[in-house]
Amino acid sequence: MTSAETHELTVFETVVFLDHFSDLPDVRMAGKLRYPMDEILLLCLAATISGAATVSGIAQFGASKIEFLRRFRQFLYGTPAHDTLGDILASIDPQAFQRCFTSFASSLIGAPVEAISLDGKTARGARKKGGKAAHIVSAFAARERLVLGQVKVDEKSNEIVAIPALLDMIDVEVRSSPSTRWVASG
Repeated sequence: MTSAETHELTVFETVVFLDHFSDLPDVRMAGKLRYPMDEILLLCLAATISGAATVSGIAQFGASKIEFLRRFRQFLYGTPAHDTLGDILASIDPQAFQRCFTSFASSLIGAPVEAISLDGKTARGARKKGGKAAHIVSAFAARERLVLGQVKVDEKSNEIVAIPALLDMIDVEVRSSPSTRWVASG
């Protein structure tokens, strides 16, 4: 594959990624947007793939790789500083983002998922002001090694209530057969 063909494929994949997020609402004032949402999402994706784990890391990646990023989008004003980036990311509706990300993640599989594991975890380091840790239920495509979606469990609820919402979100089709097994893990 030539360099031009590789670049063309990469640009196509970028467009596919951003298409899944085209319905993500941007609540910022339209006339005051310096950094378009598609540029922010692309920056976050590229930085995360490159190992950035914090908003500061994403901002540093953007500053150092601006020419790379401009292969895919204009980035007219460069990339935002970490505090601006944090404000933009905080303005994103988590449920809307989750729907878009789930759509994107599902498109990566390209084939029916054979097994979906459901697991609940308590994020002990992410405590709210009241001292309660967040509890999250995840759906994981085992063979593909891909998280398909996550739902936060309400404080006054349990995993059993959150699981149907999670399955609805990832649009699971349950096919029952004599070989279907339900396995519970603790």
